[in-house]
This record gives sequence, C-alpha cells and structure tokens, in this order.
Amino acid sequence: MQNKPPSSHRAGLPIGNNGRPSAHATRPAPSGSTELDPKLLWVTVRHCWVWATPIGLALAAAAAFAVFSTFVPVYKATHLLEVNQDYVVFKGVMPTPRDLVASERPLVTNALVLDEVKNDPEVQAFYDSETPLSLGQIRGAVGVSNVGSSTLLSIEFQHKDPVAAATICNKITDSFLTIRDRLDNDRVSNLESWLTPSIDQWKNEVQVHGERVRDLSKMVIGYDPTHRVEGLENDLSVLASLRSNLSNLIVEESILEAKVAMNTAIGESSAKSDLDPSKVRAPYPEEIDQFVESDPSVVTNRRLLAERQSRVRNLEDRGLAPLRQEYHKELVERAAEQQRELDNALADARQRAPQAVTERLRRDAERDYQEGLAEKKTAALALRESINQQLVDLKARRAIIQQEYDIEKARLEQRGGKAADLRFATEDREIAAGILGQLNQRLAAIRTERRRGSGLHTLAQATPPLNPVEPMPTKKMIVAAGGAFMIPFLFGLLWELRSQKICDASNLESKVMAPIIGEVAKLPPKFGSRKGRRVFEESIDTLRANLMMSKDTIGVRSLTIASSMSGEGKSSVASQLAISVAKASGKTVLLIDGDLRSPDQHAIFGLDLGPGLSKVLSGDVELKDAVDTSLGDFVHVLPAGKMHQSPHRLVNASSIRDLLDQALEKYGFVIFDTAPVLAAGETLAIASETDATLVCVMRDVSRPDSVVRTSRRLEAAGANVAGTVFSGVPSSQYAYRYGDYRYFTAQPEPQTIEHA
Repeated sequence: MQNKPPSSHRAGLPIGNNGRPSAHATRPAPSGSTELDPKLLWVTVRHCWVWATPIGLALAAAAAFAVFSTFVPVYKATHLLEVNQDYVVFKGVMPTPRDLVASERPLVTNALVLDEVKNDPEVQAFYDSETPLSLGQIRGAVGVSNVGSSTLLSIEFQHKDPVAAATICNKITDSFLTIRDRLDNDRVSNLESWLTPSIDQWKNEVQVHGERVRDLSKMVIGYDPTHRVEGLENDLSVLASLRSNLSNLIVEESILEAKVAMNTAIGESSAKSDLDPSKVRAPYPEEIDQFVESDPSVVTNRRLLAERQSRVRNLEDRGLAPLRQEYHKELVERAAEQQRELDNALADARQRAPQAVTERLRRDAERDYQEGLAEKKTAALALRESINQQLVDLKARRAIIQQEYDIEKARLEQRGGKAADLRFATEDREIAAGILGQLNQRLAAIRTERRRGSGLHTLAQATPPLNPVEPMPTKKMIVAAGGAFMIPFLFGLLWELRSQKICDASNLESKVMAPIIGEVAKLPPKFGSRKGRRVFEESIDTLRANLMMSKDTIGVRSLTIASSMSGEGKSSVASQLAISVAKASGKTVLLIDGDLRSPDQHAIFGLDLGPGLSKVLSGDVELKDAVDTSLGDFVHVLPAGKMHQSPHRLVNASSIRDLLDQALEKYGFVIFDTAPVLAAGETLAIASETDATLVCVMRDVSRPDSVVRTSRRLEAAGANVAGTVFSGVPSSQYAYRYGDYRYFTAQPEPQTIEHA
C-alpha cells in the first residue's frame, strides 16, 4: 500500500508531543519505597494460601514435634522459710526487712552461698561429668519469691531430676542460712566493738561532770539549797527538755557511727581477702583427657599419622603393595615413626595436663569469687551511703537543738548566777549518765536478742516434686508451630515485594501514576452467578461511558486495546467493549484482531480464522471480503487469519492507516485487539495510527514497571495513551465500591460473550 497523509479521523483531537494527539501524558512512576504497604500482607495471603497453607501446616507439625521430642520436663522444688518474729525482751532491736525478696535474693544468688553448693560432690553427681559445673548453671535455676505473706520466703530450684531439685534446693537454703547467720554474728560483734569506744567516752563525761558538780558545791557554800530563784524552775524545765532531745540524738548518732565504721571495715576486709585455695577442686579425668586431646602437638601428630596410614591403606587396597614393596615398607616405617612421635606428644601433654587444668580451674574460681566479692562490696557501699545520709540528717538536727540549748543556757546563767551554774552542772552529769545508760541498754539489748538465733528459720524443707513445672511444652510448641507456619507466607511476602504486582486501583495510581479510565469486574465463568454477569456488564458499560464522555477522548472512533504482557485481559475487554459501544451508539463496530501471533477473537466469538487481517494487509483479500458479519449488525469481526509472513512486514504505519481509512468509511467505530507491547513491537504501529490507546492492567498479574515501560513505548511511538483499564476486580469488591444497581423490572439481559 502507498503511504497517505494522516486520516481525517484524527482531526479535532488535542495534539500532544511530537505533533501526535495525546489525551494524557503518563506521569513517571515514583521511586521505590522501602515502606511495607499493609495491604500487601492480605495480598500475600490471598495469593499464597493455596500452596503456603499445606507447606506451613507441615512445617508447623515438624516444628511442634521437634520441640516435643527434645522436651525434657523440669521439676521445681521449694524450701519455705519464715521470719523469726519472736523476741526475748526487747522488741524491734533486730528488725526484719519489709521486702524479703529484695533483701535476701542478692545473698541467695551470691557466690558466697552458691560456691559451697557447686563444689559439693553430691551436687556435682547430678550433672554431666564431662562438663564442669559452673556457677551460672546453678544461679540460673535458683528462684526467690514471697509466698502469700511478707513474712514467708520461698527458695526454689529447678532440675530435670526431682530428687536433684529437692537436694540442691535444701543445700542452697542451708548454705544461705549459714552464711546469713555468720554475717549477722559478724555485724553484731562489729557493732559491739564500735559501741565500746562511745561507752568509754561517756563514762569519762559522767566523771568530768561529777567533778565539776563537786567543785561548784564548794564554791557556793552558804547558799541555801532550798532557796528558789524566781522563774528559774520553769526555764530549767525547757532546758531539761532540750537536753533530753540532745541525749537521744547523741545515742542515735553514736550507733550510726558505729554502723558506718563496721560497714567500712567489712568492705575493706572483703576487698583485701583472697580466694581460699581449698575452694579450688581437683580436675576431673574427663578434663585431663580433653586437655590432652586438644594439645596442638597431639592434634598435629595425630593428623600426620592419619595421613600416612591412609597412604599405606590406599596402596594396599589398590593391590600395589607387592609390586612396590620398597615404597610400601618406607610408608609403614614412616607411619610407625609418626606413631612414636604421637605417643611422645600424648605423654608430654598428659604430664602437663594436671597443672594446666588446675590453673584454669583456679582462674575460674578466682573470677567467680571476685564477682561475689564485688557484689558484696557494692551492697556494703550502698548500705554505707544510706547510713551516712541518715547520719548527716541526724547531725543537722542535733546542731539545731544544740544551738537552742546553748542560747537558753547562756540566758539562764546570766539570771541565776552560781546557783544556775551548779544546777547546769548537775543537769550535764545527769545527761551524760543518761546517754551512757542508753548506750549500755542498747548493747545489752543487741546481745540479748541475738541469742534468739537467726532472723529466718525453716518452715518446710524441699521434697522431691511429683509433677513437673510444665507437663507438656504447650506454649513452646505453639510458638514454634506458629513461626514455622509463617515461613512459607514469609517467602510469599518476599516474592510479592520483589514482583510488586498491582493488587488494586489505588495501588496502580500510586505506583504507576497513570490515569485510570475505568475498572472492569472479573469475567464470570460460563455458569457463573447472574449477579456476577450483571456486575461485569455494568463495569464494561461504565468503561465505555467514561471513554466516550471524557473531554480528552470524546470524538474517538478508532481505539487500540493494548497490554504489557499476555494474560492481562485485553482480548476480553476489547470484545466486550465493542459490544457495549455498539449497543450504546446504535452503530456497527468493527472489531479487528491485531494479534497475528496468538489471536483470540475468533475463539471468543466462535468464528473461523478465515483470510483475516494478515491477507488484508498483504493485499491478497479486500477488507469487505475478510470481515465476518455473522454476529449481526452491531459487531463485525475481522479475525487475525493465518500468519504467512513476519508480522513486522505486514503491520506498519502505512498499512494500518490505509486499513483505518477504509474501515471508518463504513463503520462507526473500529477497535483493535493487539499483541502485548513488550513482546511484540508491531503493536506500536497500530497504536500510533488509532485515535486513542487503552493499556489493560490485570489485578494480581501486572507489574508497575511493565506498565510504565509500555506507556512510555507507546508515547514514544506517537500513540495517544488515554489511560489504563484495571480489570480482574472481584465482582463482590466492585459492587461494594460502586454499588449493584439492578433493574426494577425484568429485562432480557444481553448475552455475555464468554472467553474461549
């Protein structure tokens, strides 16, 4: 065919870039985003549940079985302790803490308590002899908690053997009570030793004030002791009250200073103490063997011996030993020599093993011991800071009262003369004697109440539990099964993230940034519901209305239906859109199957291929002779025909222009069904000559990048890309978004053409 000027059917349309009509310019797709769209999770489930569910169930069952098969029941033994609330004479002298768990847990889990348990041979017998028992193993199984009351404390221990759980729990409790009793005794002894200097000091004070009273009595001879100084008695009562408060504060201050000194001495002694060598256990035979086998010299010689023995066996297995006797003999001698070197290395390593393993055990024990000392020192430091703060507050209160006392005393001295001095001296002696008496009483109370014994005593010893903590690892099995069940869905999500398929219209707009002309419901099956057929037909009619009423596409008579790849619904949209346009306009529509490689329209309408488009474009057949008019006056179909030449030679801009000129003289509208744009370049020639082009996008099939590339190729070829058609929307979703507006009276529904 000869080239002709552009057809008149393109006149009047808006002109875009390159002098071509353009209804819309496809906007560039946004750059990739790392944010996860929540809708993608539902899309993943919808796409993957068919294959992911059985795989997930199988993995979940395997994971649950693995947890169950490796599950070892653990038993928890409990030793119950009660606070010793009895007292001998003085109540509250040896108070118990309000929060037993907070005060006793650091000591229960301390290395001072657990080291003795760890080194107990009976305890070590409950554990694997190949692995040395560590402090962390015991500490991780110990628990301390309250039991219903603040006066009850339970020490718990978990082990896979119920007898071991009870035995170790009791040993930990015994060690805890022993250490606690020893610390209490040390604290009381230290407190006694630090109270003694204060007692001696106030003894001297009593003696000094007694001598001053005697001196003043001599100086005021002739003074009537019964003579009352006016107003002096009332003022002396105020002064006596201040002195009483001062004496109480001095006693409390002395006790707190004794506690600070005692705590400091304990912290210094702990910091300077060294590990008792007797606490380091002897190495196990298994540890000796492990050291010998891991010795570098032994490993090297054993490897060389294995290599030489392998050479000897290889020669013998191949039957070459008799033929190469000298070489075989040399290999055997080398292997024997290597065996002797290995024996020497083993003997040397075994000789060094006891000392080396013992040194390692000593370092481990020293580390654990130092950790315990550090914990003890930290606790002592915290206690010392608390006592120091109390001491600061107490001294501040004492300074205020002392100041008031000095002012009042000076005022009375001016008023009462020597009589007041004598009275003051007497009061000072009585105050000193009172403070001394309180200190002695405090010391006696501590010594008396300490005889009652420990502040905690056993209420019920641990016994072997009958039932494990968890008879079945139900929670672990559920967690493992749930995680395993999600694995295939996770792979499905990764695949969806990689493929980035378009799952809804909003997704299409956000990722492709292309205008959507309309949405098309999923093509119902042959025996589908009437509602599904009605919704599908309504979606096609809506697409047709949007296309014909839009200001950008009004007046369009020739239309190309394209897609990026096959399977995106272009053939179904083209056939149904042709029927809808014909019904709405009352004009005959020519539907041309432009996919010469894999035609569909003849199968959709049940027609023969005939000469088709291929013969028309080659000039062998006239258009009117190739068109199939058996469907009636509304839709005529030009099948693709049998391809006898390359589609690139048949389909070009000039041949399509001539074809359109002929077709539009007879038909009101011409609709092309074309081959996929990315796979077949001839579609660009068809799209460049029609008035508008629609790009079909299939839900859960099309990818954003493919749609963008397709639109750009079409625009580069001069096609007027009117927008995209989003097809494959479920009828229920379409009806939910746009409504299902059925007819009031029964109407004969047009028959939907089924896809072959």
